[in-house]
Amino acid sequence: EVRCSIAESLPFRLEKSFEDYYRVVTTRELDREEVSEYNVTVRAADGGSPALWSSAVLALRVLDVNDN
Repeated sequence: EVRCSIAESLPFRLEKSFEDYYRVVTTRELDREEVSEYNVTVRAADGGSPALWSSAVLALRVLDVNDN
């Protein structure tokens, strides 16, 4: 079994969508003028001993609907 996680301090959470698939969703409205970019590290770890793990960084850019 593999467990995925991201830092709790970010305005995102992981949502299991189908079996071993996850999606990153926002937990609140984002404001580009506050923070324009996020680097979200997703960590996956198995339940073995010793546990095997891997991580990937998602670079997310926030756009403003009022910008041209």
